[in-house]
Amino acid sequence: MKITFVKLIGMLAIAGLIGVSCESITDSDVEEQADNQIETLDTGELLMPNAIPANSEIFWYQDFSENADGWLDSDDEWYGTITHNSAEETATVEGDELSAPFSRFDGYRDVWPGDYFAEIEVYLDPDAWSLGEGFDYTVASSGSDGGHQRDFIFHLTKDTSTETLLVGGSNNTNFAPREDLENLNSYAVTEAGWYTLQHNFYNDNGQLAVDLNLYKNSTGDLLFTETRTNAADLIPDEVGGNRYSWFTVIAVEGGIEVDNHSLYRVLEEPETIENCQDGAFEAYGFRNQGQCIRYVNTGKDSR
Repeated sequence: MKITFVKLIGMLAIAGLIGVSCESITDSDVEEQADNQIETLDTGELLMPNAIPANSEIFWYQDFSENADGWLDSDDEWYGTITHNSAEETATVEGDELSAPFSRFDGYRDVWPGDYFAEIEVYLDPDAWSLGEGFDYTVASSGSDGGHQRDFIFHLTKDTSTETLLVGGSNNTNFAPREDLENLNSYAVTEAGWYTLQHNFYNDNGQLAVDLNLYKNSTGDLLFTETRTNAADLIPDEVGGNRYSWFTVIAVEGGIEVDNHSLYRVLEEPETIENCQDGAFEAYGFRNQGQCIRYVNTGKDSR
């Protein structure tokens, strides 16, 4: 399916001619983006409050220090714009009349990789948003068949009835800011600053569960969690790994400033010397067997 066809479906959805479930209009058949990987950083360079743990395998990390590579916008026949802010080492994402920028991380995964996390930092200023402004941001799961499985969506809206910036979560988008978040599990953002939107994908007794977590960067506090599950999302029979991240809509004047877009999984810890032998140390993120054994014997982590 060509991107132009996806745009047509998007226009039909907004016009109310087809269903508004994000699951029905995703890009599962869009051609894979070629050569979209970027240089990753050592985990020690990542900062609080949501630093990637040292015992992690980083699949994708874009800190926007040099560019906004790995994100698609209207220049790539997609939606909206993403602008690199060289002085601030961030990026600004803006939507158009259909949707907003999109990323495939380092590629789609049809095999469950173990529990994993996706994060992006966003700057929120409740006082700067007009009533009714907002955006939706999703990270999707792939199925074990390589197709689209499900979306997991943050909704952020300056709610008209409560006059507050509310954060909620669901599995669908209607490509417009939601005005009913006060009736759902939601959190009111009252202070301007940087916040982290975190998706935690994990195996809950053989079924996929996803926590949509909101963190306040200045304190590291967890402010909000929405847990999404579906009985059909069985691991590993039905569920693979990550798919895309996507601002399905941005209806905020001037767009949204973003930073530190990442995808990673936390590795298990070795418990015995045998766990480190015969090349097994690599599964825990150690560079050699000696580092792994030292960790088992002393707890000193040199990864």
